[in-house]
Amino acid sequence: MATVSIGHSAKGIGRGEGLISYEEALDKLSREDRFRATVYAMNTLLVQKGIYSPEEFEFQFRQFAQKNL
Repeated sequence: MATVSIGHSAKGIGRGEGLISYEEALDKLSREDRFRATVYAMNTLLVQKGIYSPEEFEFQFRQFAQKNL
């Protein structure tokens, strides 16, 4: 499975744009948005590294939703 370089993701940051620093992101994001960013980053890495597929993630997500609704 191909991986995306740390400097640029498949979507989002263009080649000519820089990323916000980690410290600045921590400072500017709300607690909820920091949590969302963490979940997003972890899921992106796990899918890119082949730990699980997007379909497996969606199944687990739906299973959790059904148990908790």
